[in-house]
Amino acid sequence: MQLNKSNFGGIINNANNPLSWLISISIVTLLLAQPIFFFSISGWATRIGIATYLLCLIALIYDRPPPKSETSTYPQLYWWIIFSLSTFFLATAISQVANQTFTPNRLDSPSRLLFSTLIFYAIYKYKIDFVKILKISIPLSLFFLLLYIEFNSKQIELAKSFWGGRLSLPFIDPILLSAWLMCFGLLSLSFFKSDFQFFTIIKNFIFISCSVICIYIGFTTESRTGWLAIPIVIVILVFRPSNIWVKVFYLAIASVAIIYLANTISTTGARIDQAIIQIKNFINLDLKESSVGIRMDMANLAFKALSWKPFFGWGESLLTTPEVEAYLKTHFTPSTLYLAQHTGLHNDLYAAMVRSGFFGIFAYLSTFLTPLFLFLYLYFKGNFELRLIASKGLAVIISCIIASMTVEILAYKYSVTIFSYLISGLMAQVLWNNQAWKYKMSTS
Repeated sequence: MQLNKSNFGGIINNANNPLSWLISISIVTLLLAQPIFFFSISGWATRIGIATYLLCLIALIYDRPPPKSETSTYPQLYWWIIFSLSTFFLATAISQVANQTFTPNRLDSPSRLLFSTLIFYAIYKYKIDFVKILKISIPLSLFFLLLYIEFNSKQIELAKSFWGGRLSLPFIDPILLSAWLMCFGLLSLSFFKSDFQFFTIIKNFIFISCSVICIYIGFTTESRTGWLAIPIVIVILVFRPSNIWVKVFYLAIASVAIIYLANTISTTGARIDQAIIQIKNFINLDLKESSVGIRMDMANLAFKALSWKPFFGWGESLLTTPEVEAYLKTHFTPSTLYLAQHTGLHNDLYAAMVRSGFFGIFAYLSTFLTPLFLFLYLYFKGNFELRLIASKGLAVIISCIIASMTVEILAYKYSVTIFSYLISGLMAQVLWNNQAWKYKMSTS
């Protein structure tokens, strides 16, 4: 029995038999569900992520592969992406074996990246339009966040008091909340379309509203790093393929919204001024007891740890090793050592360097630079459709790279789950679209 090539509203484009159709519909349903309650139900993304991995594994094992053709072959880049998504798990495992310090729970977060190769496989196999999924799920996730804030005011106030008045959720701290709100907001902005048909105007209004609300709430968290992604991503989106008037309108809407938000939230300017002062104090006066100073001190700690054990890193033993404990207490502040031990190094690269040495650096670079270069290349070299998809991928990966400078987005289960979901899904879609475009060009 041969089904239509396009199913489920055009989201699935390669269901070749009843079993493929059933499995792919189930996978799409879970992919739709994963971000929806990300900001409103603790552990939601993790639980749905595990269910998605299992279903994709069933697809890998039981679903009969389609007949071989030029459009269904796997390019070399496909296997490199599979490898790049596995490197964090491999680096962590190698470090533990080399240091003979086995910490199974430390493999939990890296395993989410490893398992996301199953999502990548399923989206590539069934040629799933992942962007259509995000256009539904991202606005819904924001809608339920607003409901959560409205009906859980006491929990929000308790969380704010714990974080010194900064907006947070009981299960998401201000830094990660800001990072993912900025990511979702800039992704929503990338959904803006050039034509002005009635339904497109309605959709554009929804997406722009989502973007403005995300950026607004992101400002109220007072977490500064995520803000740096805004101008970079907007420049990329402005140069997407569209007519000049749409670009002007696009840029004007984004600029007015951001300027308005920045000027109406008094803490925004104060936080920026505070960061500048703290950087100057660290450089000129060597003052480390500040938010910026501690992060810079952590950078020194990470590079010093790398120089001591460059190949396999320290695993979890750096701060508990007697031979280096005296040196650390002499050369680093108590605040730096306390936070490094209890909340991490606040930077994915530093954490990877300390735990896994050069293997960790390689894992960090392959995890973040593979999608970045893939999306950049197709943004400049691809056709119209590929450039649009690549712009969405760039909105996500640039937001995540910048956020990873001050928070370990790959250290928390819910955070790495949503990161791997977005990155694997967008890479799979842009890759199968690129393969289909190449095949079409070769046969035309």
